[in-house]
Amino acid sequence: MKRHVALITLGLVCSAVSIGLLTPKPTRAAQTCSVGTLIGDYVGNLSGTTASTGPVALQALVQFAGDGTATSPVATLMTQTAGPITFTANITYTLNSDCTGTLTVVRSTGQTTHYVIAVAKEESEINLLAVDPGSVVTGTFKKSL
Repeated sequence: MKRHVALITLGLVCSAVSIGLLTPKPTRAAQTCSVGTLIGDYVGNLSGTTASTGPVALQALVQFAGDGTATSPVATLMTQTAGPITFTANITYTLNSDCTGTLTVVRSTGQTTHYVIAVAKEESEINLLAVDPGSVVTGTFKKSL
């Protein structure tokens, strides 16, 4: 009986290998980033809460120049107490080789906000997390086609 079970097990393993179930999947090369990684238009949303305004939601277009700078020709912000507020922004960013970095936004309203960022594979999206005290805001910007 043990021999019969062993032969069945061996047969199943051989079948699995032959159809590729146990073949290791090829690994993709690690993505390497730099400020030049981000170039072109990205659109997205941020939402969360700030100590000064309560709930917030923001929608924006960001145009990355590929040199550590970007602009937002239009952004719209809604808060619990005001909105819609439309503004423009100048942006600077850093991007490490592991595709994480920082982003600083200076709005035409005079407010400056800071984020940590992570860029997804093929630069398809940027995930943001606000790091200013009193802010719990996060969002995603996707590359515009």
